[in-house]
Amino acid sequence: MSGPRTICAVFIAMALIVLDAASRAKADAARGQVLAEQWCAQCHGVHLNEASANPKSPTFPAIAAEASITETSLRVFLRTPHSTMPNIMLKSDDRDDIVEYLLSLKPRR
Repeated sequence: MSGPRTICAVFIAMALIVLDAASRAKADAARGQVLAEQWCAQCHGVHLNEASANPKSPTFPAIAAEASITETSLRVFLRTPHSTMPNIMLKSDDRDDIVEYLLSLKPRR
């Protein structure tokens, strides 16, 4: 079962993994923190031990601590409009940096 379609699918999957890794390699958590302070802190606590300005908004450390939070889930979430959040249209680099910052807050196990 290693026909042309299988080989093509494997090649595409490998290319996506490489592109995603390259994107993450250039992401900047420090810049993501600055962006979060500018755009997200109006509602969310973006630092450790910081309460959210809006009690209904989870803190970034609480979001990062969720077991279901991955780089992919964050990217999808930040590309999808949500009725409870402002519709901020993030540039790809900005999104990468915010995702990197959020992942930097994930508790180490």
